[in-house]
Amino acid sequence: MTTSVIGSAAPASERGDMSVEEVLALPLAISVATAARAFKIGPDKAYRLIEEGRFPAKLIPLGDTTKVATASAWEALGLH
Repeated sequence: MTTSVIGSAAPASERGDMSVEEVLALPLAISVATAARAFKIGPDKAYRLIEEGRFPAKLIPLGDTTKVATASAWEALGLH
């Protein structure tokens, strides 16, 4: 059984969520979609939070794309 980042009755793998182990194995910068998955929100909500300036992790603008600092996501999730 895989441990979920935020508690739930069903295993993380059955819900499509990321386990703590998966989150801690992420590279230094991740896509907004991956960060959204770790935060258990959809990508649309993640982009909305970014537009509102309320996304819970540090953003890294890279040309036409935006990445999320993994260490900042860990901190927001209480993992670091």
